[in-house]
Amino acid sequence: MHKVCLFTDTLGDLNGVSRFIQDMGALAAKSPHFELQIATSTSKPLPIEPYIHNLPYRGRIAMPFYQEMDLVWPNKQAIQAFLERQQPDSVHISTPGPFGWLAKQVALSMGYPLIGTYHTDFPAYIHDLSGSVWLKKQTNKIMAKFYQPFEHVFSRSDKYQAIMQKEIHITKNRISTLKAGTQLTQFHPRHHNPAIWAKFALDESRLKVLYVGRINIEKSMPFLLGLWQTLHTQNPELQADLILVGEGRYRKLANKMRPFNIHFLGPLRGQTLREVYASSDVFIFPSLTDTLGQVIMEAQASGLGCLVSDVGGPQTLIVNHKTGQILPANNQQAWLAGLKAILNDQIKQQQWSEQARQHCLRYDIEQSFEDFKQQHLSLGAQPPLEPQPIVAPTRSG
Repeated sequence: MHKVCLFTDTLGDLNGVSRFIQDMGALAAKSPHFELQIATSTSKPLPIEPYIHNLPYRGRIAMPFYQEMDLVWPNKQAIQAFLERQQPDSVHISTPGPFGWLAKQVALSMGYPLIGTYHTDFPAYIHDLSGSVWLKKQTNKIMAKFYQPFEHVFSRSDKYQAIMQKEIHITKNRISTLKAGTQLTQFHPRHHNPAIWAKFALDESRLKVLYVGRINIEKSMPFLLGLWQTLHTQNPELQADLILVGEGRYRKLANKMRPFNIHFLGPLRGQTLREVYASSDVFIFPSLTDTLGQVIMEAQASGLGCLVSDVGGPQTLIVNHKTGQILPANNQQAWLAGLKAILNDQIKQQQWSEQARQHCLRYDIEQSFEDFKQQHLSLGAQPPLEPQPIVAPTRSG
């Protein structure tokens, strides 16, 4: 039996990283010869499973710029005791937050080989949130230091391998891409239920353009809201609503945005979320900072064509002009043209819907888990790599 202990700063949160880790844990619990024990440290409710462990912490605050997520002061003794009990073959650090950072230090001191995943482009987040190139460079240096002792680091998309090499100086031989996957049985067109819109006092006869994710600046929310307001102003006859699902600081604009047919539904889970996906007409996701885009797979699995940016990981999940459209980042005119075209073409909406679901069949979460498992088994059979030196960044911008 090969055992991996995975440490993560996020598990009870509504985000793609949390969903992916929970999926891996559930599938590992049914897999022979591979054991995954997941540890976090949070005040948020977690699934009650024997492989999920909520370790005590010393204190917590809301994360700056990302109030929906906690930062904790982790307990070093609790992490060490957990590893002594589990005796894993390797340690997987999934996030570079305070909990992941201390878990990394403890695992290194105990001699465990380290594997990680670059789930989140924090330097890009910091740049979007602060507008500071200097802060982005400093965050790049921190990320380089964090990942320097790892034997292997997984990317969530091929696009990000080059970024990981250039920005945080992880050598090519220490990077591979984890196969993407989602719950194809949970997210499905069969959950189509136009009556779901009455629950939110919305007219089911109007077109629905859906966004799911954090309602924050790092997800290009100012661009999306400005885009829709311009579309609405220029095309007052258009019978369409922009539906925003998620949590974040831009929810405070809900009342101001209602005249533009922009509706904030808040965070949704379970069957309600599945029905909202399957009952929408188009999915829109202009974010520039996502390493993959779990919501893109959920949308396509639900039968939605997707409009995404040509920067970051989501574009890797789209077949351009067949399952959606890849549009130039922050180019309002291009996005206006693409959005208006699809909203006025019901035939293309249906074609995208059918092709999106068919395309997404390659992204089965069970295949993703099998890749996750096999890569860990393969890495566990290899001799450890020497830690790589950090090369000072030379890029000026």
